[in-house]
Amino acid sequence: MTGYDESFLSGIVLPIPKFRTELTAELLRKGKVFHYPNYSVVMNGSPGKRSPVIVCLNIDQGQLKETKRKNNWRIDPRIGVTHQLDNDYYEKNPWDKGHMARRASAAWGGTARDAQYASDETFYYSNSTLQHANLNQDEWLGLEDWVHQLDLDKDGRITSMCGPIYGSYDRTVSPSGRQIALVPAGFFKIVCFINKETDKLDVRAFIMYQDAKALADKSGRNRYDNQTYQVTITEIEEKTGLMFEDSIFQANPLYFSDTNTTPEENVIILPEEIEVAKPQDLIAAGDKRQTVLDDIVDIFIAVAMPDPPGDDAGNEWVSLINLGSETVDLTGWKLCDKSDNEILIDSIIADAASRSLSPGESLVLKGLEPLKLANKGGVIKLFNAANERIDWVNYTKKMVSPGKPVHFLAPRNTLEVM
Repeated sequence: MTGYDESFLSGIVLPIPKFRTELTAELLRKGKVFHYPNYSVVMNGSPGKRSPVIVCLNIDQGQLKETKRKNNWRIDPRIGVTHQLDNDYYEKNPWDKGHMARRASAAWGGTARDAQYASDETFYYSNSTLQHANLNQDEWLGLEDWVHQLDLDKDGRITSMCGPIYGSYDRTVSPSGRQIALVPAGFFKIVCFINKETDKLDVRAFIMYQDAKALADKSGRNRYDNQTYQVTITEIEEKTGLMFEDSIFQANPLYFSDTNTTPEENVIILPEEIEVAKPQDLIAAGDKRQTVLDDIVDIFIAVAMPDPPGDDAGNEWVSLINLGSETVDLTGWKLCDKSDNEILIDSIIADAASRSLSPGESLVLKGLEPLKLANKGGVIKLFNAANERIDWVNYTKKMVSPGKPVHFLAPRNTLEVM
């Protein structure tokens, strides 16, 4: 059965990654590769996981075809029933069978019959993981759509590598009479292609966690939730035990703070993690990075009123608070929304003396036009006079109630991932 082709990208060889010692001990049959049409899988044989370690998929956009979704999930007999999570683990709970090799992206071939066969062959439990419905049908699908519709590539050929990330204290699924299974803390995806502008290998890497923010609703796809990160290859390696080809490191535009890295001058904080509020936020090689001082300057966006009583226009407001120990002058500072509309605080507060925020003091900013605080969720960013980002918040439709403010300083639930 033809599987992943490591030479799929013209002039580039991208083999299935190697494995660190601790991960090697968990591999099924010493890391045997199982091939399917257009993709290949290496399985984790650990009793608590029984899931793919990595799935490597080739996508030929020029041969993609419309196919029927048959939903015929089944056990791959080559792997065996004891090494896969069957339907018992997905029944009557919020966990979807999350495709790692996406059906629509694998559905390509020289003929319609070939494409339909490739589509059908994605419905093996070896190609699925315990992925919450609110992530699988939302943020993860948004990322999958970005890959499927990618227009940065030279020849329509894309290689995708993805898989689960497990944490220190993973949730579990325990079907009656069956062995428990660990729920992944999140998922990684690495996208490789030949850039049409540079004619060189280009890479984007992502991690999405199954945290409280991502699982709260199914609205994140519309805004590219800020829990969606463009990350370094090194971070993915550290969290998975995988070891990727050097060329993938070199082609990824993000950097990691090791001794062999020489970052661009405008990269201030390492390792890099780029929050993505919309697809246009994705970073490419040579792009100027935004200077982020969120963890250095203690001015925060505390509260916002996206849906005030009456008309929204003119009545929306944002409150800032100084949780630091020094007075901060807000002259020249600005607020931005998801669409990068901006307003200077100077234009809201004419009196220069009133723009100083003392320790513990808060400030309400009204009359925000042309900013728009969308009632369906959005992003608010705060920048200082040097155009350095001081804070960033993201709110969802579920957080917005008519006439009630949205608070941003409440404790956030996080997952510790090793």
